[in-house]
Amino acid sequence: MKYCVYNSIHNHQFREDCAMKTFAVGLAISLTVSGAGWLYLESDPARPTPSTVVDVPTFIGSPAAPRPVVEKSQRFQHPALAPVGLNSMHNDAAQSDSYPWSGPLGIQPEVSTRQFHRWLGSCVAQTFNSRGQMIGTCVTPFGVILVARDPNTLEILARQVITRWLPIGKKFSGGVYFHLDSQDRVLLATNDMAIQLWELTQQSGDYQWSLQKSISLANLLDSAGTRPHRIIDVIPDWQGNYWLITRAGVVGMVSADGKAGAAVSLNIHGEQEGIDNALAVGEKGIFVVSNHAIYSFRRSSEGELTIQWRQAYDRGSAAKEGTMGFGSGTTPTLVGRDYVAITDNADGQVNIMVYDQDDGAVVCKHGIFPADKGTTENSLASVGRSLIAENNFGYSGPKNVPTSEPGLARVDILADGSGCETVWENLEITSPSAVPKVSEASGLIYLYTRDEANPADLHAWYFTAVDFHTGEPIYKLLTGTGWLFNNHYGSISIDPDGAAYVGIMGGLIKIKDSDL
Repeated sequence: MKYCVYNSIHNHQFREDCAMKTFAVGLAISLTVSGAGWLYLESDPARPTPSTVVDVPTFIGSPAAPRPVVEKSQRFQHPALAPVGLNSMHNDAAQSDSYPWSGPLGIQPEVSTRQFHRWLGSCVAQTFNSRGQMIGTCVTPFGVILVARDPNTLEILARQVITRWLPIGKKFSGGVYFHLDSQDRVLLATNDMAIQLWELTQQSGDYQWSLQKSISLANLLDSAGTRPHRIIDVIPDWQGNYWLITRAGVVGMVSADGKAGAAVSLNIHGEQEGIDNALAVGEKGIFVVSNHAIYSFRRSSEGELTIQWRQAYDRGSAAKEGTMGFGSGTTPTLVGRDYVAITDNADGQVNIMVYDQDDGAVVCKHGIFPADKGTTENSLASVGRSLIAENNFGYSGPKNVPTSEPGLARVDILADGSGCETVWENLEITSPSAVPKVSEASGLIYLYTRDEANPADLHAWYFTAVDFHTGEPIYKLLTGTGWLFNNHYGSISIDPDGAAYVGIMGGLIKIKDSDL
């Protein structure tokens, strides 16, 4: 089968390299892999992600003139984590999904790609350590791989298998979410009930991952009684204790040395609650959203888990089309030191829900997107008092041609905290599953979109910049065509030099402005 790959786009012109290869891929692969097979898995394909040959626009719009955001975010540096913007999939402990620095402006942009695995490999989350190296996790049918890369070439420097098998048809866990700590170590949880810290080391010029710490959580989680113990996320609090959550609705905490801990199952109100999203951590507590309610936790002086408050939200009567679960699809987003925000799953029109961090009081319940055609499966982005929400209604998976409803909205919390207002809503942009990222320096929202103007059966994917102030698109840059260019919940990351990276089903994309 012939395929062509997009190596770069320069001066809005398109260059292609074509080759021959048979591509046998699928998410629901059932294989028996020996030790030799694992060597095959871990080898670097060293080739661009394949793309089909199509005649579609490569650049739409014009380069952006920076318009910095006036009301900057009230940012706080977590004492145990790497700098804000560089410590996790959602940028920071507040899960803000915003950056103080600029991203690509669309000035003679260049696109490069790297295939992660011969069959399939989605590099879902990336960030950058103090040496400028890219750190990320990639998911294959065989499990989760921790990867270090050279951000300039996308060359893989080191990789480490974290979870060897993923339950077919199950939601992700086991290291997909990770955090960089203040010592450049990767903090994550495995599917065998352990917290691990990995350090990137170098010997004789070669990089490798070195396990620095492993804390077993089996006894702690079993004490909560609810199985299966599939850990979604682990993150330290301000005192250095590790907090964790599981798919089965267990919230746990363990000291940094692993000697003391506590866990509780969220069956407080007579119905077992599950958890599908990550943690948010601030100075005022640990924030968790279940498929029924949002919680604020803290550690008591006696070392116990204490619920500071709980607020049930409208979870609706059923899961919406395009969601992964029944309930809120958002990780809690902290808005400075005052508020925490999610979306609900109400029947009809979905709502942004904003709560007071101190006592859980509802600040606003604010409808977004058309009734019965709106839902949000991705975390809200936060800048100042502004929240950016993306419509994911109808998204049905990576190999299907996306049929998600368009929609992007900016909702601001009123200055006096008395409610919320819609600043703008764009119902023409279709971003099926990428978490919106915002640059305060450029005043741009970055999305990963499918162009609905193209033929209905075409997977044509664009890196898209939208004006934060008006909601109008500024430019759209073609990254590739074919379902392997679908990000399928892979995140957008922006490095301090202004380059952007998108995890896709076939590996990883880099977008940067040309050096003029």
